Amino acid sequence: MRTLWAASARHLMRHPAQLALALLGLALGVATIVAVDIATASSGRAFELSMEAVNGTTTHEITGGPAGIDEQLYLKLRRDSPGIALAPVVEGYVDVERTTMQLIGIDPLADTAVRGTRTGSGTGLDAAKRWFTEPGSVIMASETAERLGLARNATFSIRIGGSKYTATLISHLPEERAGFDTLLFTDIAQAQEWLGLIGRLTRIDLRVPSGAAGDRALERLRVSLPPGVDLHPAQRRTRQSLDMTAAFTTNLQAMSLLALLVGVFLIFSAISFAVVQRRRVIGVLRALGATRGRVLAMILAEAFALGVAGSGIGLLLGMVIGRQLVALVSRTINDLYFVVAVNDVIIPPLAIVKAVGAGLGVALFAAAVPAIEVANSAPSLALRRSVIERRTVQASRWLLVLSAVMGTAAGAIVYFSERSLLAGFVALFLLLLTVAAITPAMLRWLAVVGARVAGRFSPIARLALGDISTSLSRTGVAVAALGLAIAAMIGVSIMVESFRESLRAYLVHTIRADLFVTAPGPGFGRPERRIEPDVLAALLAVPGIADHAESRRVIVDSARGPVPIDALRLAPANRAGIPLTIGDPQAVWPAVDAGEIIVSEPLAWHQQVTQGGSINLRTASGPRDFRIAGIYREYGNDRGTILMSRDVYRRLWQDDAVTAVGLFLRPGESVTAVRDAIRAATRERQSLAITSNAAVREISMTIFERTFVITRVLYWLTAGVAAIGLISALLAWELERSHELAIVRALGLTPRGAGALIEAQTGFMGLAAFVAAIPSGLLTAVLLITVINRRAFGWQIDLHITGAQLANALGVAMVAALVAGLYPAWRTARAPIASDIREE
Repeated sequence: MRTLWAASARHLMRHPAQLALALLGLALGVATIVAVDIATASSGRAFELSMEAVNGTTTHEITGGPAGIDEQLYLKLRRDSPGIALAPVVEGYVDVERTTMQLIGIDPLADTAVRGTRTGSGTGLDAAKRWFTEPGSVIMASETAERLGLARNATFSIRIGGSKYTATLISHLPEERAGFDTLLFTDIAQAQEWLGLIGRLTRIDLRVPSGAAGDRALERLRVSLPPGVDLHPAQRRTRQSLDMTAAFTTNLQAMSLLALLVGVFLIFSAISFAVVQRRRVIGVLRALGATRGRVLAMILAEAFALGVAGSGIGLLLGMVIGRQLVALVSRTINDLYFVVAVNDVIIPPLAIVKAVGAGLGVALFAAAVPAIEVANSAPSLALRRSVIERRTVQASRWLLVLSAVMGTAAGAIVYFSERSLLAGFVALFLLLLTVAAITPAMLRWLAVVGARVAGRFSPIARLALGDISTSLSRTGVAVAALGLAIAAMIGVSIMVESFRESLRAYLVHTIRADLFVTAPGPGFGRPERRIEPDVLAALLAVPGIADHAESRRVIVDSARGPVPIDALRLAPANRAGIPLTIGDPQAVWPAVDAGEIIVSEPLAWHQQVTQGGSINLRTASGPRDFRIAGIYREYGNDRGTILMSRDVYRRLWQDDAVTAVGLFLRPGESVTAVRDAIRAATRERQSLAITSNAAVREISMTIFERTFVITRVLYWLTAGVAAIGLISALLAWELERSHELAIVRALGLTPRGAGALIEAQTGFMGLAAFVAAIPSGLLTAVLLITVINRRAFGWQIDLHITGAQLANALGVAMVAALVAGLYPAWRTARAPIASDIREE
């Protein structure tokens, strides 16, 4: 037994390069999973901490629509609801020195009754006096003030919806807890003035005692609320906001698992080569009495050690990558979902467990097949290379059958699962695995055919290709891993390009106005983003404007959660620009004017509604069913949007605000001249974002590119894992046939020729991996577009396939293969002929 373990240790120490490459490949796969977990957990936790800091010990909250709640209701509830602590809150987002912060307007006395000490005590009598008497008084965390370069009593500017206000930092928060670093507190009256909510509240926070008495008090309170006002648990907003990102984070995690899947093949390849290289030693040890169980235990122990080391390295590497990935993930969440500022990187304990579990599981799973095979082989057969190659060829034929089974299973899963995103990912991974299953047979067939053709012109070429076909046990797994990575790259690149072209066509079709004027600020549907009425009148009075459209973008409550609404006053040209996919425009638009709605494809998909159905929305006068007149294509967000008449919205939600205006200029008018005139007319009153239609398209495409940066990073990591696997395989293969190469060199092959021979073989392997990947890559693209993206986000994307996408994948395959062959080629060219030509 001791001899067996000594042989194991001696072999590993004699092949450090192979060991290092296997560790690196496994570590990269584990690191990708850890990095994604860190990035998504950090963004989600930052939002949760912010909401916890805002909510404190609040148990419930009362909310209204975009226009808020009449503050008189708060006074009434305080008088009529004994036993329940209530606190009024006015909130919105503001920009401070290019930093987005959440402005919280509170009454300190009522706030203390609901949440305990937060801002009311610990700041000193002078600060408390200034809170109520000095206009613009604010309080923030000391760390935030230090980061912004603000000392106590410093005066600074804040911007809300393009309007500029002056604030004074009178004190710091008495509690320095996580989540407070993005909050800016002020008096509730000051917040009402800044946010344009005079006489209105954003919500009323409650602390209700637990038990039967509290339940009865809640029920009395609920029935006393007027229409359009809702009572719900305080955590609902946090849960709903995080639910929005579920599909996004699921897609990132699936991409990270893909890198680990490629790592499975790398570890399998490394362990297989380690077994193949020791076939004589293991055969001798078996003949001398080593049992099957001990041989199996030795190989699995090696894999276990590899898994532990790879997991540890991957965990550390994932922390480094995760810190960089946090910025990309949080930026995408800000673009698509909600405002979040990530100042601390969170390493969730579950990520560590997943890293160790994934590393060990992959290593042991990948080692199981070669371990069982060698342990069950007769000692005499273990000494014969021909036996191994014959078994590998037979296995490649069975893998062809398995490939067909997995492809059929993937199709059946997609057909029968209908809407399940998890089932879609299972089908995707099965489809990608068909590449790995088919590649060894494809490689052997191409090598055999290539050897016959090339042999007519060059005996060296025939030797090179023939060696590939007769060494399938060495080359098949590594090329399969590369083929899998290339298939994933083809699928993802076609999906991204298809999305890009669909979005570009959508923007060209829908953006009709010459100029777009919006109230700037963070977040979609924020009520504080509005153009002031006098500013709106001034800009519409600018000469050269022929017509205009108005939009109010808000988020309202529905029976199925918050829903974005775009309330529109449309110009005639706008109606032609909204791409209806269901509904006749001649019937849809009169119905919208009469009070019906049209919904985007993502919303129709998620809420499973169609033309003629209805959606229940909470208006200022209570819940109301809105009939769906049509469905339109949209890529603005994955939650979907409801379009309705602005007149209908204004009447039902009692909100006259305007978020954006589209301007149609008279023929011959200069866009630049009109834009300058608008800026002159609105200067000193409100800073507006004034953008041409071309600039709007450019900004939209920029956001799109930012969104898919993460996807590209992840599939390049996957390709890197595959390339490392190929390097490991080629190095082991070159070591195995050093005797054969030495004989060829002794017969006259120059060192440069030997290097070229290796590079020709690796280039051929890259080409074979690309050829095997094309069918599955194209099917992967179709699956990503029609199943994964549809089920995750509800988007309808048109398929766009170009030669450039396949050419890029071919380039990656060839570069990965040729780079992987550089070191083996250099080593072969420099190897001493005399020592390598000796028989072992």
